Formats: sequence, structure tokens, C-alpha cells
Amino acid sequence: MKKNIKTKSFGYPKIGENRELKFDLEKYTYTPTSKNRDGIPVWFCFPCTYMIGMSSLGYLSLFKELDTNNDVIPEKIFTDTEKTLIMPKNVELAGFSFSFEFDYLGVFKILEKYKIPFRSKDRIDEPLIFGGGPVLTANPEPFADFFDFIIIGDGENVLNEIVEVYKGVRFSSRDEKLLKLSQIQGIYVPSLHKEDCIIEKRVTKNFNDCVYSPIVTEKSFFKNTFLIETARGCPRKCRFCLASYLNLPARYPDVENIKSAIDLGLTVTNKIGLLGALIADHSCFEDICSYILNKRQEKEFEMSVSSLRADKISELAVKTLVACGQKHATIAVEAGNERLKKIINKNLNETQIRESVAIANKNGLKGLKIYGMIGLPTEETEDIIALINLMKILKTENKGFDLTLSVSSFVPKANTPFQWAGREDSKSLKKKNELLKKELAIAGIKYKPTSTRWDYIQAVISRGDRSLSCLIEETYKHNGSCESFTKSGLYLDWYATRNIALTEKLPWEFINTGVSRETLENEYKKAVKEDVCISHH
Repeated sequence: MKKNIKTKSFGYPKIGENRELKFDLEKYTYTPTSKNRDGIPVWFCFPCTYMIGMSSLGYLSLFKELDTNNDVIPEKIFTDTEKTLIMPKNVELAGFSFSFEFDYLGVFKILEKYKIPFRSKDRIDEPLIFGGGPVLTANPEPFADFFDFIIIGDGENVLNEIVEVYKGVRFSSRDEKLLKLSQIQGIYVPSLHKEDCIIEKRVTKNFNDCVYSPIVTEKSFFKNTFLIETARGCPRKCRFCLASYLNLPARYPDVENIKSAIDLGLTVTNKIGLLGALIADHSCFEDICSYILNKRQEKEFEMSVSSLRADKISELAVKTLVACGQKHATIAVEAGNERLKKIINKNLNETQIRESVAIANKNGLKGLKIYGMIGLPTEETEDIIALINLMKILKTENKGFDLTLSVSSFVPKANTPFQWAGREDSKSLKKKNELLKKELAIAGIKYKPTSTRWDYIQAVISRGDRSLSCLIEETYKHNGSCESFTKSGLYLDWYATRNIALTEKLPWEFINTGVSRETLENEYKKAVKEDVCISHH
């Protein structure tokens, strides 16, 4: 039996009060509940440093769910945590927020630090290790051997259900605990999974109450910034986009709740950040902007947004950003011509892009970061030239305006229409990058590409299965180097670069995200119909 953890050592604060940790002072925007003396000791882990973790709205909002449950005694754990409040031997559950393919490096670092075996089958008296997040929801299989159970979908509602079920089997065997937990909708227990069993994704349907920062600190990457989720998901359905397809239907909080969140945030800080895949699609976005401008007459504060859609930039939105101290913004164009945009389902034309950049320039922004993508299915050299020409036009029409093209290379993502499309080979992508770099430098446009080597490995993991677990574990032992992947001896192109036949069964098909295989297939076929260059092998 685990030892009880006394609550008094945690020093829970009231709203707006500071609580001093070894890192810095944290300002809480909620009051944690008093804890039962026999509360369940839980480590809620972020697979990176304190500074990065405390900037993650998703991670912190889920920690709040645990911290407002009087049956749970939770503690935040990061890769640079030096001393824990809960002794490792007393921890019963340890959860990980898992947002990106390479987060496994941080997961292993924390497990190794506290001498917890990486693989579920090797754990006996250790805590149950669970994870959740977009990567694990889309395709948990490459990581299935490392987690005792995995949350598929939104975590808000399921966490308290996990706690309630766990309470009933708390002192039972490990197998009994996992069996009971596997009966919760949205919980995937890899060791118990049967081939014909479908895991239904959990979806937070009541999204009227917006998610906002429960804790603000000056030691986060977004220093002292109160973040507000103003949109979840995106209805535009670009065929490569996991954020869109994994979060359907797109949901937007009630505008009055967003305003209330802004008011709350301004009681603890003078920095507000609005987050979402497509925040400008909120039906009351202009109203939100007007409210923010009015609030600045009462108190001076800064505001930033994650990104704007190029056909949704308005004078009011830009004036609001400028008034609140934001000098640069981000838009995504993905491709430079109409042909390729049609194939990827990016309904955005050149006129809209040019008008949006002009609005941003004329209303006070100093520059824009423009996201593009290379290696998209059917892409040819002329498509790259079209992207270069688009950037040159924007530069010519907006002299003195700071333009940066930030480019990633296409990664096929599980549970999107392009999950069947292979990634372009690295040599070809290198040539495209060199062409972009050369031509944009001549035009005085900054160019920032992602690493095509790391994008390749991301593609391997994205479409991987359990046979990758040994490679993933071995890669960690070699400090996560690209070389350990490429020298593994496995035929990695099988996962990354081949076009998958529509008749092939996919490793992640047992996950029901709410979007049927038939829907994804039809979208893929539409892209194929647009251009016969996508072919099946």
C-alpha cells in the first residue's frame, strides 16, 4: 500500500496569489481544491523544460483538471525538475502530455531519471504511465510499448473519469487496474488490445467555456502571458493538416466567456495571447478585437495571436494587434499557385494573399512571417518557382515591409487524407531548398526552412507501427541523433516515402477519430483526380 501524502506541504494558493517554487513565482488564476489525506499522488509530466512546459496551454489546463479534484494530489514534472514534492516511490499515476513526434525523447529522459523502465511490460511496482495528445491520438502504435494506457482524443473530460475508476481498483493488481481503465471510452491499453476492437476518440462537445491559462509565470517561454483558446480545430480541411482532421468539428467558445477570460487575465498580468488553429474564423472575432481595444483604455497591456488566415486579415484585427504592441504576425499560404492549392484543398487565391499583406503593411505591422510547404504531393519545380514569384510580388508591392518565408517539408500524417501519399526523397527536397534560398536572397527576403532530415524521421514515426519501438528506444540512447535512425538497418522509406495502396490495412485504423476512412479516402481520391501525378505503387 502506498504511503499517504499530506496536503499541507503543497501550500495551495488563492486566485492571484503567488506560490514560490524552485524555479520562480507562479500566479494562479484558480484555487486548487483541498486534498483528501488519502488522495492519489500523480505526476503530470511535460517532456521538455519548465520554461517550455509552462507555455503549453493544453498541458496546464489538464493539470488544473487534476488540481481541482480533491481525490488527486498532483505535481508538475519537467525534464529539468530537480527535486520533487512527491517522492518517486509514492507516485501511483504518471501522465505525459505528448504533442510532437520527438516528445518521446523527453518522456524517456524523465522515466530514466526516476529509474522507471521504458516499457510497460517491465514495470512491476512503478506507477502506471499514461500519455495523451495529438500524436498519440492520430497514431499511438510507434509508442504503444512504452505506455500502460493512452488517452485518445480530448483529455478534459476523461481525466476525472480515470481518477474515479482508478479509485475503485487502487489497491488491486496492475492487470486489474488496466482492465478497468480499458473500459473507459477513449482509453487505449496496448497490452490488452484486440485487433477487431475500435477505440473511440473522446471529444469535448461543450466548448462554450473557453480554456485559458490556469498559471502564469515570468519563467515561461511566453513570459507572463495569459493564453486563451479562442478556437479548437479548423473547418477548412487542408488535406495534409492533422490539426484540422483530428479536431473536427471545429469549435468556438462563447464570445462572452472569452471576454470574461480576458478580464481575468488582466487581473494577473498585462500580456494576453489568443490561440487557435483559425482564430479569425470565430463568428465574433471583430467583436473580440473591439473589446480588447476598449479594455486598453482602462489598462495598457500587450496582446498577440498565434496566426491569422490570409483571407481573414481585417483592418480592425491589424489595428488591434498594433495597438497592443505586436509588430509581426504569421499567415500560411502553403503553396504559390492555384493548381497546387487546389490539390491540397487550400482555398486561398493570390489576390486574397496580396490584399491581406497590403492591409497588414498599411495598418502598422512591421512584417509578416509567411508559412509555406515544399514536397507536397504532385509538386514540381515550377510550383517552387511560383512560390518564389509570389514572395517577390509581395516584396515589390510592400517595400520596406519585413517578409520571411518559413518553409517545412511535407510529412504525411496518419488520419488525414494524405496519409496514403509518400514523402518526397531528400535529394529532391534539398534542391528545392537551395533554389528557394538563392532566389529569395536575391530579392531580399528572409528564408527559414525546417530540417528535411528531421522531417523525414517525423514521417517515419507518423506512419509507423510497433516494430519501430526498438529503434525509438535505441535512438534515445544515442541522444536522439538522426544518424541512429538512418543507420538502424530498417527500411525506413517503407514508412516515409512510399505511396500506400488504398487496399492496405493501416496500423492506426483501430482509432475512430470521428472522420471515417471512407471520407479520408474520398478526399484523397479528389486530390488524385486533380492531378494524376499521385499514383499508387
